[in-house]
Amino acid sequence: MKKTILVLFLIIVPILVTGCKANVVGKYDDYNEIFTGVIDLDLQGSGYIEVTSEPSKIKCKGYGELTYVPFLSQMTGMCKGQRGIAELRCSDGRNVSGEWVCKKFVEIEGNARTDNNELITFYIEKSKRKAQAKKEQYIKETTNNPPLGYKFEVNKRLYDTKYNLNELL
Repeated sequence: MKKTILVLFLIIVPILVTGCKANVVGKYDDYNEIFTGVIDLDLQGSGYIEVTSEPSKIKCKGYGELTYVPFLSQMTGMCKGQRGIAELRCSDGRNVSGEWVCKKFVEIEGNARTDNNELITFYIEKSKRKAQAKKEQYIKETTNNPPLGYKFEVNKRLYDTKYNLNELL
């Protein structure tokens, strides 16, 4: 009996101490820009986040933090209903602040906003297959959007203007 408990202890403790990695997929809601990366989760509800955007190759790094744990989640150890925040700094100077909620075991959905007031939707999932499916969905949703960096609100008139190529030459 003691050997069984010792074996279980030796197997479970390293898993609990190391936490886990999950896949991050996101999109700028109004722009043709997707990002992917990872979050390295620990058991205290925090995680180091690192993502890279496509096609701009902007890198963002930061931390996520658990802010709310429902009673049922405390009893079961599952993350359903947990909420948190994320703060990232990007290589192009943008800062991103977001909030997330856990829907299932390491299946997290969230929304964020840059300091330029750009909206972001993101998804965190342990399964690479599910994360890839979400990325493909985000690509389809953003394909017809203008590129990131283009200020649609400010330049809407310019964006909507139809130009005759012969007049410009």
